[in-house]
Amino acid sequence: MARQLPTDLSGKLLIAHPSLRDPNFRRSILILSNHSPEDGAFGLVINRPTTHVLTDFLADPMPALDRVAVYQGGPVGTNELTLVAFFHEPDSKNYVCRTHLTLDEAKELVSTGDGLVRAYRGYSGWSPGQLESEIGQNAWFVGRPSRELVEQDLNETNWVKVVSELGPIYHLWALAPDDPSLN
Repeated sequence: MARQLPTDLSGKLLIAHPSLRDPNFRRSILILSNHSPEDGAFGLVINRPTTHVLTDFLADPMPALDRVAVYQGGPVGTNELTLVAFFHEPDSKNYVCRTHLTLDEAKELVSTGDGLVRAYRGYSGWSPGQLESEIGQNAWFVGRPSRELVEQDLNETNWVKVVSELGPIYHLWALAPDDPSLN
């Protein structure tokens, strides 16, 4: 029996299945900022840090933004930066993200501490129906972002932890080498 997906996955996490070998998404965790079956989806890989900070990409230094981490957001538009703010909603326990901030908005949020600001080089996109098809083929797990996960310095070890929490078989898959014959 096929599982029923919500029609709008905006704000949800996509967690790469251990068998997903596409190098753009292998062992990745993405957040979907926009999704609809009619329009497709826009998301960002959140667990691929770079060695850069936002001010490395600015013509005029902005000291307030010198600690904003830059992540590799996906394979599309890698010459573009997307500024994102993550917010915890205490009443609903949801963690939401707002994309495409301006530099002034990012500077204000960093200064006030009202949200976690990160920058992403590139993004991930799906045409209408494409993501639903991939989920139907078990390429992705769908989850909810948690404050504990998003506020960490994210990297590939976070993927291992998230997948391992899905159950014992997933824990084994998460720890398995790419080529078991080399084991």
